[in-house]
Amino acid sequence: MSSMLLKVEGLNLLTDVGPIVENLSFTIDQGEIVALTGKSGTGKSSIGLAILNMLPQGIQWKQGHITWTESMGVEMTLPQDSVKWGSLRGSHIGYIQQDVFGIFDPVIRMGRQMTMIVNECAGHADIDIEAALHSKMAEVGIMDVDRIWNSYPHQLSGGQLQRCQICLSIVIQPALIIADEPTSAIDKINQVELLDLLAYVRNQYQMAILCITHEEAVVQYLADRIINLDSLPKREVVKKQVAGSESDSLLKPILEVNNLGYKHRFGGLIDKAGAKIQGLNFSVNEGQCLGIIGESGSGKSTLAQLLVGLLIPSEGEIKVHDHKINFLHHQDIRFLRSKIQLVMQDGRGSLHPNFSVRSLLDEVINQRRKGDKDLKIDLIEALNQVGLSPQVLDRKESALSGGECLRISIARALLMQPDILICDESTTSLDEQTRDSIMELFLSLMQRRRLALILISHDDSIIRWIADDILVLDRGEVVEKGKTRDVIANPIHPVTKKIFAAQATLSEKRNH
Repeated sequence: MSSMLLKVEGLNLLTDVGPIVENLSFTIDQGEIVALTGKSGTGKSSIGLAILNMLPQGIQWKQGHITWTESMGVEMTLPQDSVKWGSLRGSHIGYIQQDVFGIFDPVIRMGRQMTMIVNECAGHADIDIEAALHSKMAEVGIMDVDRIWNSYPHQLSGGQLQRCQICLSIVIQPALIIADEPTSAIDKINQVELLDLLAYVRNQYQMAILCITHEEAVVQYLADRIINLDSLPKREVVKKQVAGSESDSLLKPILEVNNLGYKHRFGGLIDKAGAKIQGLNFSVNEGQCLGIIGESGSGKSTLAQLLVGLLIPSEGEIKVHDHKINFLHHQDIRFLRSKIQLVMQDGRGSLHPNFSVRSLLDEVINQRRKGDKDLKIDLIEALNQVGLSPQVLDRKESALSGGECLRISIARALLMQPDILICDESTTSLDEQTRDSIMELFLSLMQRRRLALILISHDDSIIRWIADDILVLDRGEVVEKGKTRDVIANPIHPVTKKIFAAQATLSEKRNH
């Protein structure tokens, strides 16, 4: 019979605008997988941070207790044992956090900093840390371990960074792992593999797992027990008829990509190849949505960065409104970014932590006023468009949920009045209800303003819903493309079939 590992009693967490967690109680037993679920803003991540005793400024512990009890006789209680609780982090309680782009030092290669982290958490344990990390990196499905080991964080995809983070937790082998949205940055194929890996770790080492997630499929597939922080009914949403009603020939082309290529090399004493894009050809018309799917590391984010001038193509051309972009001319880059805006996957990391939401939005408005001094923009209306209240204007990033950060990023991009909006996995951390409201916003903008949308996602359910056309990427190349309904009905390439098969697998209950 499993023994109790963690007990939360009457937890109340408070911000300056009111409570975010009220009278919450639950337990976690040794070797148990518990799912903590709820819509964006219900305090899921804050509960995980409270267990770690790492609540950020702006969130107060009003009342309640958290007790840690381990079979070896270690017992502590928060908030009384706040000082001693730090000894549990890393060695007894592992943490897989949602912001995979913000946890690693950008100027230290992955191998070195992973070794430093394990050395800090493992203390003076008699283990070969580097060998253990290499073994676990392969175990969590990281391909080309040596390349990842010698890479900087910005040279890796979200999925690769998430696997590195999971690897760190497995190496240390804590009694409890808190996994905050562990699959949000990963495609469906790798989601199934990682969830199976978490289940394997639980079974092999009797680790308990608190999985914080808004994804119902993850909950149903993985969890032994569910703690639901809300019981809101699902909203009825109007699904778009894919492959639109208008003929493509009547729509004005905005973006044309011809034979686009990009090769990144690491350089140094040993020259190694990195991310690449090869021979991409596609176009995007006004009022239409192009969906781009592929496994983690297939080049989706690299393509997004090329389309807004964050990377310079090695070959090929990009045309916007029939104007060929010269990536060496600053004026052309400004023109490109005025027409195409990117909402990145890391919504929290894209917001300056020391600036309020009002300051961040005013910065965009001031840029636009350089070309139009009489420009008037209603910030409250801009927030209302993305489902946020005026109360967030004077908050900083630390006082916002992951979903709220993403919606601020979307509002900021829309303030530029772009012709094309690129969303790079921008809805992955949103609960289903919030995600649907954002999709409805995109549909409305596509219809009213003829906004074009490039939707990069590992969630093929979103692609099925909103995309007119689809590109399937694998290792930087397009392996399949066409009308969304045709590709879904009759996938040809093995990668496409694998992605859709993974979605079907994830919708089933895992055999515990």
